[in-house]
Amino acid sequence: MASNTKESVSQILARLGRCLELISIDPYGDEMSVGFYEKDGVVTVWSFKEGKDVSERLEEIRNRIVGFGDLAISKDNPHEFYFPGGTVYPRAFKFIARNAVEKSPLIPIPDGRIEVKDLKSDMVLFATPREENGTWIYTVGGEGEAERPQLRIRATVAGLVRYGEMEKIGDTELKFPCSSRYDQLVRSVLPYARNVSGTEDMLESDESRGQMTTGTLGFSQ
Repeated sequence: MASNTKESVSQILARLGRCLELISIDPYGDEMSVGFYEKDGVVTVWSFKEGKDVSERLEEIRNRIVGFGDLAISKDNPHEFYFPGGTVYPRAFKFIARNAVEKSPLIPIPDGRIEVKDLKSDMVLFATPREENGTWIYTVGGEGEAERPQLRIRATVAGLVRYGEMEKIGDTELKFPCSSRYDQLVRSVLPYARNVSGTEDMLESDESRGQMTTGTLGFSQ
């Protein structure tokens, strides 16, 4: 639930934990800021604004972020969730947080094969999961025309390591350090993994905007 705004910053952080992501404007929540905080493996979606509409919007964001990342809903609080594998992936989390807040809540959460159109060729990049001795492994491949298809596949693998916090176990194979299955998380990160330079520019812009927001909200030191 939304907290009493009279709480001090230290009290808020002590209660909610470290900030994983702060989105300055929720276009579908009366332009309120939305923060995601993690403590003891539990992530809370939270806003300085209060009210029934705010609480309902935060619950909607929680439900969508769970869908975008294959995460698990907390039974104790409608604004809480967690990574079922036990490991929190803060860098990968940034992308599902963006999807949950900035995309229209009317847009269905995608399913089916994990794939995305390559930006630099006519190839479709995809990731296929399989279980091996209790570990979920994702194989990255491509279909269609490309001048150097293996180069694009390797670049995408490198992007998944960088932004998805996955571990490379072969030229085209990866897994999460906790060995869990996160198909939706891979699906959410894949569009950013295919374009490292563009994603870095986006993250730098987000970081600058986030710093301005935290200062405005009183989080600057």
